Amino acid sequence: MNYRTRRVFATTLTLLAVGLTALALEWTRMRMGDESTLSGWTLIASTAGLYLLSARKQLVGPRWGPVAMWMQMHVYMGTFASIVFLMHIGWPIRGVFESALAAVFAFVAVTGMLLGRLSRTMPKRLAAIPKDHPLERVPALQLAVAREAHQVAMASAEHGEGATLAEYYQRRLLPYFQTPRRWVYLIVPNGLRRRSLLRELNDLDRYLAEHGIQSRRSLSAMVQAKDDLDFQHALQTRLRTMFMLHVSLTWALALMIAVHVVLVYRFQGAML
Repeated sequence: MNYRTRRVFATTLTLLAVGLTALALEWTRMRMGDESTLSGWTLIASTAGLYLLSARKQLVGPRWGPVAMWMQMHVYMGTFASIVFLMHIGWPIRGVFESALAAVFAFVAVTGMLLGRLSRTMPKRLAAIPKDHPLERVPALQLAVAREAHQVAMASAEHGEGATLAEYYQRRLLPYFQTPRRWVYLIVPNGLRRRSLLRELNDLDRYLAEHGIQSRRSLSAMVQAKDDLDFQHALQTRLRTMFMLHVSLTWALALMIAVHVVLVYRFQGAML
């Protein structure tokens, strides 16, 4: 099956599972059964299925299927679990622990959706950059570009018209190369500062002779290289942070669900 057919099939299967679950809960309610127990164990089973993706990543070998397939299963199973969660909780939510459990589940669902969105869009955005680098190498490459830009700017000061370029470097480019981007850029990376600096550098050509123009072109290339590295660092840091947050919340959710089950059955035992 192609991608669109698989997506339609998986969506239909998920909606069918939701419909069957809703019918089962309604059937239990009409017969005066405990629908919260049914929805609770359905939620536990579907939530446990979400941990299969982590287990698959630990397994080596093609017989278990590609990780991408397991990722799609994770997405649709997470959607099913989120809908069952809305069926299971009572409104309004009462109790401190129950409110905390519901909040953690909601945070896991939201971070999962954001993580899936980033996983799909980030490769396309990184493909626009000439060369992709691992996150661990980016700081060293940023430092290398900053040192090279400093050498070019200082060398240009030895020439008469180069003083203009050196003064501009000291005033505008040195903070750009030497300081990290602000947290706003990490959330919404953009090329506004890059375009502004390149435009200002191009305007300096009227004051420069041939050697100064050559230095200006070198600095322009380094501005672009620094911006590409900043862009990669922002995207990869955002993805890694979201992944770590999602995983930590997921394991916290597992512990809270276990406590919740124990409390529910102890309360039912006390009532009997």
